[in-house]
Amino acid sequence: MADLTARVAGLWRYPVKSCAGEAVDTLLLDADGWPVGDRGWGIVDAGGELTWMGAHPRLALVHARLVGSDLELQALGRSLTVPGEGGDALDVRGWNGERQDFDVLQVWDAGEDAAALLKATTGEPLRLVRLSIEAQRRPILNALHIVGEGSLQSWQDAMAQPLNGPAQRARPNLLLSAEDGGDLPPFIEDILIEARIGALTLRRTTVCVRCVVPTVDPASGEPQPVVLDALTRLSAERAPGAPVQFGVYARGDGAGTLRIGDRVDLSLNFGEA
Repeated sequence: MADLTARVAGLWRYPVKSCAGEAVDTLLLDADGWPVGDRGWGIVDAGGELTWMGAHPRLALVHARLVGSDLELQALGRSLTVPGEGGDALDVRGWNGERQDFDVLQVWDAGEDAAALLKATTGEPLRLVRLSIEAQRRPILNALHIVGEGSLQSWQDAMAQPLNGPAQRARPNLLLSAEDGGDLPPFIEDILIEARIGALTLRRTTVCVRCVVPTVDPASGEPQPVVLDALTRLSAERAPGAPVQFGVYARGDGAGTLRIGDRVDLSLNFGEA
């Protein structure tokens, strides 16, 4: 029995962690409940460390999509196809906030053409790398990010000026809308226990703590700190004293397919409302 029924309004995967995502009509989950093709690649800085959009905001201007087993990058009006296999094997460092130390991760370098496109876009000597499955599934990482349309609207309403690209800034894998075309209650995902889509169940794992990434304008690659100020106010109203949160993480109970328009039965914990 559902406490609330919603619909799948949007689906995204992010082939390259910290680059712009790819809107899709269907999103496949593997046997472990993770999105297929999501964050299988990463960006490494000159020091050999996995980096992110917070350190290099203009990565938001690099659009990545999967073409079969290959990766296509688009930036600055240029397009580049990167083979999904091969490359020189490297060990890089990835920060582990739980251990307060670095994990050593195996990756494969994508080559000079990809590095040149990243340098032209960001001005920094960055490298595109393909991540090993161990690097993709580190215990500190999360499978699926869920946000509701009502939450995006509340964020927009909290801004003094129109917010450009709220969904692109929030970077969800799954966007929920009201089933009947009405308004989905804002921050309904905060009290989500699980979401059932056909035979597939997505179980909430934790809240999504927000950083500077949502401040980056997806059209210009420029940070806008006032955007995080609005998120901070909204979060403080719901969870005083807690880190800034927006959206929740979940994981599927097995393999399945999410489709735009799918009915979603939500089980909610009203004790946390």
